[in-house]
Amino acid sequence: MNKPVSTAVTRRDFAPRRRARPANRRGAALLVALFVIFAVATATVSIFNSLTSEIAALRNALEYERALYLANAGVHAAAAELESDATWRGTVSEGTFPADDTYTATAVDGSNGSVTVTSRGAAGETIRTVVAVIDI
Repeated sequence: MNKPVSTAVTRRDFAPRRRARPANRRGAALLVALFVIFAVATATVSIFNSLTSEIAALRNALEYERALYLANAGVHAAAAELESDATWRGTVSEGTFPADDTYTATAVDGSNGSVTVTSRGAAGETIRTVVAVIDI
């Protein structure tokens, strides 16, 4: 007599088969991920460093120009004083402007009846000086 053939299907028959990984490939994904994170972090730090330098250079340029404009304003203030009183000699000092910017202008007798006006404009940490000779 023939024995009946068992046709029972077990769960093991449908389970995916796993391949054995080579020993030298273990952790490769972790190393790639670490490298990508390191590259992105380095690029980010480089960009922020570059932007910080550019902002500092822009601030310095703005202060440099503002100090020049303030020094010129001091010369004009001294010239206005001389225009109203030709014998005036002294110092004109205005109060503070936005961001604590100031100017100071001093008028002294020069040669041949002229007046020498020396004006200093201060903006931030930058100081500019303008010297003007005014003939009266």
